[in-house]
Amino acid sequence: MHIPFRSKEVSWLSFNSRVLQEGANPEVPLLERLKFLGIYSNNLDEFFRVRVATLKRLTMLGAQWKELGIPDPNKTLKEVKAYIGKETEDFNAAYAQAMKDLAKNNIRVITDREIPAEHTEWLYDYFMNKVNPHMMPIMLKATADLPTLKDHPMYLAVRLSKKGSRGRPMHALLEIPVTEIPRFVVLPKSGKTELVMYLDDIIRFGLKYIFDYLPYDTYESYAVKFTRDADFEFDDDFTESVYQKVSEGLKAREAGAAVRLNHDAAIPHPFLRLLLRKLNLSEADTLFPGARYHNRKDLIDFPKLGRTDLLYKKSKPIDHHRLTKRRSKGFFQILRKKDVMLHFPYHTFRSFLDFLREASMDPLVQSISITQYRIAKKSCVARALISAACNGKKVTVLVEPQARFDEGANIRWAAQYQDAGIRVILGVPGLKVHSKLVLISRREHGNLKHYTCLGTGNFNEDSATTFADHLLLTSHQEVGEDVARIFQFFDRNFRIPKLKHLVAAPFYLRSTFLGLIRREIENAKKGKDAAISLKLNNLSDVETVELLYEAAECGVKVRLIVRSMFSLVTGPEGPGKNIEAIGIVDRYLEHSRMMIFHNEGDPKVFLASSDMLPRNFDSRVETMFPVYDKEIRGDLMHYFELQWRDNVKARVLCKDLKNDHRRQDSGTEPMRAQFAIEEYLRNKTGR
Repeated sequence: MHIPFRSKEVSWLSFNSRVLQEGANPEVPLLERLKFLGIYSNNLDEFFRVRVATLKRLTMLGAQWKELGIPDPNKTLKEVKAYIGKETEDFNAAYAQAMKDLAKNNIRVITDREIPAEHTEWLYDYFMNKVNPHMMPIMLKATADLPTLKDHPMYLAVRLSKKGSRGRPMHALLEIPVTEIPRFVVLPKSGKTELVMYLDDIIRFGLKYIFDYLPYDTYESYAVKFTRDADFEFDDDFTESVYQKVSEGLKAREAGAAVRLNHDAAIPHPFLRLLLRKLNLSEADTLFPGARYHNRKDLIDFPKLGRTDLLYKKSKPIDHHRLTKRRSKGFFQILRKKDVMLHFPYHTFRSFLDFLREASMDPLVQSISITQYRIAKKSCVARALISAACNGKKVTVLVEPQARFDEGANIRWAAQYQDAGIRVILGVPGLKVHSKLVLISRREHGNLKHYTCLGTGNFNEDSATTFADHLLLTSHQEVGEDVARIFQFFDRNFRIPKLKHLVAAPFYLRSTFLGLIRREIENAKKGKDAAISLKLNNLSDVETVELLYEAAECGVKVRLIVRSMFSLVTGPEGPGKNIEAIGIVDRYLEHSRMMIFHNEGDPKVFLASSDMLPRNFDSRVETMFPVYDKEIRGDLMHYFELQWRDNVKARVLCKDLKNDHRRQDSGTEPMRAQFAIEEYLRNKTGR
């Protein structure tokens, strides 16, 4: 590799460090800090289950990794372990400070050794009635094989012994049943202080009742957690049932190779060696010693205890200014005149749900087609589609069966759709469908008219409250015809769709996107103004990075807002020295993808479902779509500029990825983009 190109794993870890910064930031409301610590931990789990597992498989290729155009996976694995080892200390420090700050605010997280006497009886009843029925110990015997353990839950490794006895101790594993019981239990209030306990410690409190029939009276317990390789892909043979493939894949995930064993650093080494032997793990690269608790992702759901003073002030969703008359006129009449761009979570997702409901009841609507990647657990989108089918509409849902960690849920939804008479397309052989598309066809004056929704994020009302995304609603007929051709491709995969306005991967997205960059390069070479502004989740495609380097060296002004994976290396020297890049982590997750090209003063603005990764270009169905409405184009360009000027939550993505906050120049007012965007959109509506 001849250009500077950072491994996406290390750059992703740097992004997760920005999440951890929010968890350690005393200016962030306390309960929000705990949430960020939980998000950090959850992110890290997925990183090990997917990225580290992939790196380990790559190391088995020997020198063949060089043909893939990626950094040395062996070196990357070492960098990953060193990075996480250092950051574990930072996480523990942030967690300890959060616990101290909770105590200052009359909230105490207590252990089994700190239970006040007046709560003992209540805790005994809670344990015996709620917890104990779920306790099914796995006894670790020297001669018996250990069953395959799950990688989602955490376990307590328990050592049982008897005081004064020289007999051999016994060892057991207890799964902590967090799917059945909340990880955090609030004790009855006594005085001004709220008491909270980890479920782990309630189990520790009850160990003597679990093992009371055995001749032991001393119980030592240590938290352990296993992370397994969670990546599975289908082959191109779709003759076998997709349902069966997903089912087999999910089972294989539970038995995947272990890539990490987290354990309480206080566990005695002989006990740890026993676990390693039983799990058939090596000590070399899978051990990660930690603190008393693991699975800190559960901090996302730490009890709020009615303490709104320790949370971000809840924002009231904004009604879109072009939809204020939707109840009297309806969506179709409004969209015939003007496009609508919804900016989530600032605009209410309810508008999209209302549109689907109106379409499901409208007697002129003939059909509704939609792609499904991830939807809410109790999805109103799914209910609207089922309602439409019940009302006689022809409904088609492309359900992606390989949406990572949502495979099982999507298969269950597919079955529900089929039961309701909805036509289901279960994916496309050899590709993952990541496009966010809705096509509503309506009979008007004897002709079929198309109304289209194109998004950067999932049709998911749960995530729409925390993910910053864009959704375009348009009646542009040729755009609708393009979307119809994409749905035809889902049916007949041998026919590449010929599109007039949209750009789809894996067919033309790479060549079109790189062609737009080359056009700015040519303009710069001719002495014309040239600029490229990109907002992405991930930028880690070698060809794209190389061309952006070339653009910057030719005089194109390149500005990048990238949330996570970022393989391009910016200045002060080298080909990236003229490229500016920032990443924003704030209360909402920046998820939208936006591309702005100067185009000789007549800006071309695109939104997309895709990031700039090889998989998005080459092995997924993705969609990049132009924004034609002049006002909406201006809104999006302003949206980008507000984020570019952020000097509160923006971090500079420099060569060494220190994650320094962008410096506020003297006399410059603080600029927090997410607050400024909300104010801008609220002012447009007038409330």
